[in-house]
Amino acid sequence: FTDIRGFSTLAEHSPAADIAQMLNQHFEMLTSRIEAQGGTVDKFIGDSVMAFWGAPESIPDHAARALLAAQDIQQAVREDSDKRRAAGQPVVAVRIGLHTGPVVVGNIGPRSRVNYTVVGDTVNTAARLEALAKEIGPNDDCVVLLSGETATAAPENVNLETLGARAIRGRDAAVEVYRLVS
Repeated sequence: FTDIRGFSTLAEHSPAADIAQMLNQHFEMLTSRIEAQGGTVDKFIGDSVMAFWGAPESIPDHAARALLAAQDIQQAVREDSDKRRAAGQPVVAVRIGLHTGPVVVGNIGPRSRVNYTVVGDTVNTAARLEALAKEIGPNDDCVVLLSGETATAAPENVNLETLGARAIRGRDAAVEVYRLVS
């Protein structure tokens, strides 16, 4: 999951056409990096992107690819932020949450509105990690948080910082949380 920090405030103070243009550019930046690592963009939810790896075709290193996509996004967001600051434009800061585990993937919804998507605790946990990033790096251009399950698949060239076990809303058990450092 990704989310733009302070999007509601940004939208409140900008014309709708400008917001749509900014979102289109933002989604292009994120989607190209997700797809380059074999990910599937499930949907856009307002200013958020929901993506997954491993379906419809199996990807054995799906967790590593998701983490590499997040690393690429983090670098792109930082570069974009530098350009926006130099141009006197508002920064589009991003939070990302990654979690690895089993999901149900397929057509979900009523016959009149079926959507190919993923559901399950894994999806909810990824969303909660993205939300937790509000507390971890409230002023950073891009904060990437991931679970221990995803961290175990990290390639050697990916630098992670452990944040310890954290309570996640909606889960009984704490989640081991890591932060991508680059």
